[in-house]
Amino acid sequence: MINLKKLVAAVSFVTLGLSASAVMAQDSAPTQPNAASAQQQEQAQVSDTELRQFMSASIEISKLREEYTERLNNAKDQEIAQNLQEEAQDRMVSAVETTGLDAASYNELAEHVQSSPELQERLQSMQ
Repeated sequence: MINLKKLVAAVSFVTLGLSASAVMAQDSAPTQPNAASAQQQEQAQVSDTELRQFMSASIEISKLREEYTERLNNAKDQEIAQNLQEEAQDRMVSAVETTGLDAASYNELAEHVQSSPELQERLQSMQ
């Protein structure tokens, strides 16, 4: 259960468009000389199917984020807000899983897309 909560938090983190993972990747690059080549190989192995799944999940997560942001802003107390937040996270995980990905795979793809102009171009060409 704790791992699921961590995954849900990571999905939420990625969907908010924060770039901390890209910063962490930059910080770790000097200590791993082969990190760049390993990252390029991983990005090359991302299939069009995986990118389509990622794109579909991202669209659904974006819709959910908009919906729940409004609902959270209108929450009357902390307990209601916490329940809404948990509900939103559950629905985001379900949206990812509906596409055929799991939360960990989605997060991994999000990190790859954030750090790879090539993957960003591939995603844009699919839209």
